[in-house]
Amino acid sequence: MDNRLERFSTNLEKTASAIILILTLAFILGLTAAAFWETSILNTEDASGENIVFYDDNVFLNIIILSLLLSSAYLFFRHCDGIRVRRMEYALLFWTFALGTAYIATTKLRAPSYSDSFLVTYGAQRAAVGDYSILSENYFHRFPFQLGYVLYSEIFFRLMALFLRSAPEGYAVLALQELNLFWLILQYHALIEITGLLFKDERIRKLLILLLFFCFPPLLTLPFLYGNVPAYSCGICAVWMMLLFIKKGKTRYGVLCALLLALAVTLKLNLLIFCAAVGGAWIVMLLKKPTLKSLLCLLFAAACVFTIPKLPQKIYEKGIGVDYGDGIPMIAWMAMGFNEGYAAPGWYNAAYTVESFEKNGRDSAATAAQAREVVAQRLREFLREPSSMFTFFSLKLRSQWNEPSYGSLWLNQVYPSYGKKGFLYDFFCGSGTRRTFGTMNQFQQFVFLGLLFGLIRLWKKKDLLRCLLPLILLGGLLYHLLFEAKSQYALPYFSLMLPIAAYGLFTVFRKVESCP
Repeated sequence: MDNRLERFSTNLEKTASAIILILTLAFILGLTAAAFWETSILNTEDASGENIVFYDDNVFLNIIILSLLLSSAYLFFRHCDGIRVRRMEYALLFWTFALGTAYIATTKLRAPSYSDSFLVTYGAQRAAVGDYSILSENYFHRFPFQLGYVLYSEIFFRLMALFLRSAPEGYAVLALQELNLFWLILQYHALIEITGLLFKDERIRKLLILLLFFCFPPLLTLPFLYGNVPAYSCGICAVWMMLLFIKKGKTRYGVLCALLLALAVTLKLNLLIFCAAVGGAWIVMLLKKPTLKSLLCLLFAAACVFTIPKLPQKIYEKGIGVDYGDGIPMIAWMAMGFNEGYAAPGWYNAAYTVESFEKNGRDSAATAAQAREVVAQRLREFLREPSSMFTFFSLKLRSQWNEPSYGSLWLNQVYPSYGKKGFLYDFFCGSGTRRTFGTMNQFQQFVFLGLLFGLIRLWKKKDLLRCLLPLILLGGLLYHLLFEAKSQYALPYFSLMLPIAAYGLFTVFRKVESCP
């Protein structure tokens, strides 16, 4: 019986890894090719909306610059043995903290009053002083899942009021942006630790740290207060804890993984993608090595993920005396994702979510039924004209994942500020916009190529734990291919590409090094 279970679990692991790698390779191969001949960019002419513009790249110039980047990275690879990983990591974290703090302090960004970010943050600010009127308004009846981030922000603002009662206007908001920075630092540390657990050679971690030094979009997105940074940081830390639990078998890692996954979903519902990936890998590992401890930790994680994210809505409903209901159903975002958006195919279009929900009298079931009809109709259209389906989803994919700034430049350029935007804003997003975007574009091509090498190398062993990051990436690719699209949504998954890209570069450089 044990031998049959072992053979079954081994075959399941190899099959699952192969499917993950084939699908992810197909996406990344297409994106890598597309990145060399075109780039998409968010146009900032209309500050109230988003508009994707595609332009042709100089393929010859891209190849030259990529060759220079590969040569520089190879020189680093050859001469990095004398550099300690921990010293490199400390330098990275200090650089991130210093640059992030300076950037937040000098840009002083605040969300415009029409944005989701403003509504959730302002709602939390008012709730922190006992005014819950904002939370009773239409927005939170439409999007009750935002209440998790509202509660997180309210707790922070209450703590700020205890210690800094006379802080000037906007100081608490900037402090919340600074908290984003601490989450980002934790995320970087977790990525480095994950890489160390998956790949033993220290040079892979060194290459990852080198990539993180030049990954600017996460830093420029720090002023965006919407749950993305803390949620995805929790998700990445949950992966770290899960790997520690699998490797060392200590209960505390399994418990921490469960709590981090629950907190991640509470802050951002999309983190269910992480939960599905971690849960699937955990089940396969459990079949390979069945233990009661592992089963109990998995069940505890499932219980946390299915219960804790519901608490913020219950807390506010009980405290305010409001019934938020189920809000706009998830299928409505698929209806949006299957149609033309304001900016590009599948991007935001209120007709399929907010407007449909209001026309149906805020009836979630009726809105879901209408959305299913829209999806069914679009599927029939795609089946009648397969070429239009390919064009639609190709443009949708490239508009999100081949936009090198991942919305970070647009965000900074259209957001107002509490005061005059300073030197760092001008350097990155003002007069230096073209330089910054060009740097991000070349960096993205470099990462895509490294990722492609890494995925090809992972095919040799088909280790499911090593395929966990590609699995999460694949989940993000598929989810945003079917549901609402936005380049900003792709940014956290871009960070997940970096460990596999570092591994890919390592394998290529090691081959070159061994050549006579």
